[in-house]
Amino acid sequence: GKSTLLNTLVGSEVARAEDKLFATLDPTSRQVKLGDGQTAIVTDTVGFIHKLPHQLVDAFRATLEEVNRADVLIEVVDASDPHFTEHRLTVQTVLDELGAGAKPRLVAFNKAALLDPAARPGEVPGPAIAGAVFVSALTGYGIETLRAETSALLASLWVDLDATVPYAAGELLARIRERGTVELEYGEREVRVRGRVAPSLAGEVEAVAARWQASLADELDGVATVPHG
Repeated sequence: GKSTLLNTLVGSEVARAEDKLFATLDPTSRQVKLGDGQTAIVTDTVGFIHKLPHQLVDAFRATLEEVNRADVLIEVVDASDPHFTEHRLTVQTVLDELGAGAKPRLVAFNKAALLDPAARPGEVPGPAIAGAVFVSALTGYGIETLRAETSALLASLWVDLDATVPYAAGELLARIRERGTVELEYGEREVRVRGRVAPSLAGEVEAVAARWQASLADELDGVATVPHG
């Protein structure tokens, strides 16, 4: 379900979708358009299994830890499975073990076409979430709503940013323009960035800005210590 949903969000078949255990072993990341000119990087991870043997948990830990780098989680649930609440608790347990249990989260109830609309819960049982969307990865039902809800949740988490980075950080600047609402002020060697961006991106920008300021300080120290002939 996850791989099929990612394919539908991207709008092309970027990953082979199979209905079998551990079909996704390595994380697959793709850029997805969310609306209002915003984009996001969506990563498909391995599924969550109840009482997964410890040796498998260790083997998949690197894959599962992708969730720690995410700003928002989209929990994909099989809407036609009568035991989805138990499965959601399994997901919560694994997320707690990874230290990501409190991350903002949307639930995408996939295979909604197989569920009688009257049977859809008004309130989603299980761990707390920011919202739920009923979708069909195969037919595209609810996909635009999922894009909009994801975009709104990400925007609600954005933080203020005012930092200066060098022109050499061109790739980072491109992502800033794609994943935030910012104004860029161009200087002789640097770009001042002001606006609102995703928290993970803000941390990356601030780290680059700190290194840039440190390099400028080193340049000044070097000039100050040059002996005169």
